[in-house]
Amino acid sequence: MLPFCDRTVSVPRKDVAPVWTRSFPIDKEPTTLGQHLKKKRFTAGLRQTEAAEKLGISYRTLSDWETDRTYPSWDYQPRLIGYLGYNPFTNPALGHPKGNETGGVAFLSSATPITTGQKLEQRRLNLKKTRKQMALEMGVSVKTLWGWETDRWQPTVEGQELIAKLLADGTSHAPPRS
Repeated sequence: MLPFCDRTVSVPRKDVAPVWTRSFPIDKEPTTLGQHLKKKRFTAGLRQTEAAEKLGISYRTLSDWETDRTYPSWDYQPRLIGYLGYNPFTNPALGHPKGNETGGVAFLSSATPITTGQKLEQRRLNLKKTRKQMALEMGVSVKTLWGWETDRWQPTVEGQELIAKLLADGTSHAPPRS
């Protein structure tokens, strides 16, 4: 009779992807935002629910984005930039997926910003902040910041100074009120 051992040794293998990720094909060179999201998730070894939780969205929303059924709205862009590690919205090669917004709304132009509003918006997105976060730091309302970014409203002298400081050195804190 052979001796049997009750011990089991389990060592995680980092060089092999989880079994569930090997059964789905992913593009080596993604061309759409959905393919970029799926590739990032698979290389991180995350399930859809785990990735969705990291992004603060439902797994269903992530599924729609990964299959290019819908395109993320502006509110999610800073989160997606942080998740992917780069800004996919300036890449015109991502194509034109079926969107939940009008054409051009969820697509950031790669052109150099011309107006102060465009510069302000680009700076906010580079800082990976939502409009709400930036408005809070600047000490203005979200609607005011939206008006400035869309060039619908011109800022006051104090607002112009705050914007100039933000664009110059990146600090967006409102000066203390006296």
